Amino acid sequence: MAAWSEAAKALFSHTAGQMTRSVKGFVFLGLALFPWGLLLLLQLLIWRGVPVGLGGSTLYGNLVVAYYMGFLIPLCALFFGVALIADEAEGGTLPYLFGRPVPRHVVFLAKFAGMESVLLAGTAVSMAGAFVLSNLEAGALGMAKGAGDFLMDLTAAWLGLLVYGALFSLIGLAFRRPLFWGFLVGFGWENLVAWLPGFLKRITILFHLHTLMPEHTEPKGLLNLLAASESKAAALAFLAVYGAAFLALSCVLARRIEAAHLEREG
Repeated sequence: MAAWSEAAKALFSHTAGQMTRSVKGFVFLGLALFPWGLLLLLQLLIWRGVPVGLGGSTLYGNLVVAYYMGFLIPLCALFFGVALIADEAEGGTLPYLFGRPVPRHVVFLAKFAGMESVLLAGTAVSMAGAFVLSNLEAGALGMAKGAGDFLMDLTAAWLGLLVYGALFSLIGLAFRRPLFWGFLVGFGWENLVAWLPGFLKRITILFHLHTLMPEHTEPKGLLNLLAASESKAAALAFLAVYGAAFLALSCVLARRIEAAHLEREG
């Protein structure tokens, strides 16, 4: 058990360090810093006396709903999640990775934890900076009043990274063209069905993330009569079940990959 623990720690550190030094890691950094550049530009216009109709908490709320939840989180979870094991297979290093005297599910979970640590930390810093830059005009008191909403947004973002990361890691293990299927699920199913009125969107992850956010993301007017709603406790339960199921299935598939590899070697 001690050997497993040391190996898991080494894989965790290696995966996190590899992510920060990779091309995809630098792309993630650029995408995470993009809202800062946009908000700094708007602040510069405000300081120069240019009237800006959208600002403050309204702009921050739109950024969270449209950019973070609708784009950054699923995209980064997709690119890193599907590559978690697929890159090892394509690079020919999978036999060395699974050749360690460690259960395959422990190897997978250690790499998954390393990936998530980078994504969670980067997203937290990005959203914190966006929150501060959006509320410069409100001052410290205004930021303090909005701190609760920020924490709710950050919690939803972290849950999104964990569940999407588990989903796309599963897709990376299950399909030969994981990026295609990942895009189809993440930006087809999720970003279309989650906004439709009715009950079908309960099957999506994004709908449950919307429930946890303070921003208004439900349809307005007559469409609201057909819109599904749920409590925050129900949203948390759905996300927990989804995440646990995706991780459990990924562990099963990781073991099957090893079995297939042993058969070929034999």
